[in-house]
Amino acid sequence: MDAGSTFARRGSSGGGGLPECGRRSSPGAVSERACAFYGARWVLAAVRGAVHLVHGPVGCAYYGQTVRKRHYRVFSTALEEREIVLGAGGRLEAAIREAVRLEPGAGAVLVYVTCAAGLTGEDVAAICRQTAAALGLPVVPVTCPGFAGTSQADGQDLAARVLLEHLIGRGPAGPPLPKSVNLLGEFDVSGDLKEIERLLGRLGLATITAVSGRATVSGLAAAHRAALNLVHCGRTGRWLARQMQERFGIPWLKATFFGIEGTAASLAAVAAFFGQQDTTGWIEAEAEAARREALPYLRRLKGRRVVVFFGASRMGLMSLAFRELGMEVVLCGSQFGGREDYAESRSLLGEGTPLIDDPDGRELQEWWRRLRPDLVVGGSREKYLAHKTGLPFLVFPQETGPYAGFRGFVNLARETAGLVGARVWWLARTFRDGRMDAADGSGAPPARSRPRGGGDEANELPNLRGSCPRTSLLQPGCG
Repeated sequence: MDAGSTFARRGSSGGGGLPECGRRSSPGAVSERACAFYGARWVLAAVRGAVHLVHGPVGCAYYGQTVRKRHYRVFSTALEEREIVLGAGGRLEAAIREAVRLEPGAGAVLVYVTCAAGLTGEDVAAICRQTAAALGLPVVPVTCPGFAGTSQADGQDLAARVLLEHLIGRGPAGPPLPKSVNLLGEFDVSGDLKEIERLLGRLGLATITAVSGRATVSGLAAAHRAALNLVHCGRTGRWLARQMQERFGIPWLKATFFGIEGTAASLAAVAAFFGQQDTTGWIEAEAEAARREALPYLRRLKGRRVVVFFGASRMGLMSLAFRELGMEVVLCGSQFGGREDYAESRSLLGEGTPLIDDPDGRELQEWWRRLRPDLVVGGSREKYLAHKTGLPFLVFPQETGPYAGFRGFVNLARETAGLVGARVWWLARTFRDGRMDAADGSGAPPARSRPRGGGDEANELPNLRGSCPRTSLLQPGCG
């Protein structure tokens, strides 16, 4: 059996267990992960009112300027061989001063230390302190070279610590503001935040800051005065919520605004926290209206099989949303999941659904070949691999419109039904399955189901040795 298949089996779990996680990718594997620098940008890129300066080669700045399909302004020290060999302290200080001149209203400077600067051992923190004293505003080192962790998740954790230590709660002390919340782990993808705030507004609540979909330096400074923190993204949001409860005494609730049932339950919990008793009517009315609007799409999706593979913090809750669409979640996984994320997913999905962590492209293809899904949901890295394998693909985080809230559920149902029902994918599957039959040498139609008992047969990937080792349209089949 090839190394990729062995690795996939070792890193997956069905039958009630959790996959191995938090480890480095297998040497030689083409991982779907990103680096710690990009993880830090994922959290910090949207923070407005700050200068974002990438201390490293210009390629790192180019890589980090686009986050969630949105372009952000970044500055760069644009290190070259001379600075890496002889030192770049003077260049960094000059770049900070120049960037602040170009952004005169900035309230802080975030200096991202990438691999080249991290390897030289330069004391970036000392340079930042000296420049901060001269400029009179925070200059914060974000030490996030790509080798600082096993995946982008470590960069996200580091960015959360930067926010807490340098930006959150810097404003004047005071009592909690009435009917105020922070949204932690909400990144405002394609209008999600606007829909969430609309629903919270119906409860009479105001959002101080959303970390980090609509975070500003001034909003983060006042975040310690919120009456409640709502955690929408597990890993980053949970850690921040726990630290802010310990440091500022702010209580927190885990919420989800994906799916009708999850949205309704979260709104009811928030209303109960603020002592509001007259909210049930409008919540049920909006939920029922969304169900009626989504019903034509639900009929087309009932019984369809879906694979969910993206950031770990939302894979369990989003899987419930797809179940609410009437679909069967046959595989759930992430590039960089933590044990707490997988434990939540296991509790929500039950014991029969395999969980996988950090598979490479070949392993994903093997899983798809085994499970025969009708739809794959994941990030843009997997999109074209799925297309070449003949599978419809839904990008998440999404690119078209909000999926959050009641209105977002209707959008999710409409787009999912449109993808699954498109005739091009029926033709692609017919061609793909014919190729796979020829590769297997059996001539029999491929099985459309798998064991649901959670035993070894349900979790093992196919052994391709002894037949054609190429299993997709991406790699042409046998002779």
